[in-house]
Amino acid sequence: MKIRNLGKPKKYGNLRRRQFIQLINRTDQYWMEILGNKLFHDLNYYDLFTQMWLQHDDTFHKSELYRLMPNISQRTAVKYVQIAIDHGFLIEHSDPQDLRSKRITMSAELKRKIELFLDYAISVFETFPPQDSQPPHS
Repeated sequence: MKIRNLGKPKKYGNLRRRQFIQLINRTDQYWMEILGNKLFHDLNYYDLFTQMWLQHDDTFHKSELYRLMPNISQRTAVKYVQIAIDHGFLIEHSDPQDLRSKRITMSAELKRKIELFLDYAISVFETFPPQDSQPPHS
């Protein structure tokens, strides 16, 4: 995913910055709690799981998953996908059209957990205090 040039950001006070860090930390903690294993406290799993969730098709060729983790090598991505399969988050099936190939789907439990996480994260961001309620340049 390419980041757009958003121009020079608005400058905020340290109180606002602290509040934002606390929000990110709460969301991050919830990610670990919802997945139930610190092993998955890794942005590459976040990339993999959320990108899979975003796709309209819920079945992937195993090799397609590696590009969903753009910040690691394919060799490392292969290991990550296998760990997710071993822990039951991803389900591996034989491809009926090519028995040498494997197809991967998200488990129903992982989908449920991702949706719980997204609902939580949205609620946290929606309750982030509006800027105008903060003292200037705290």
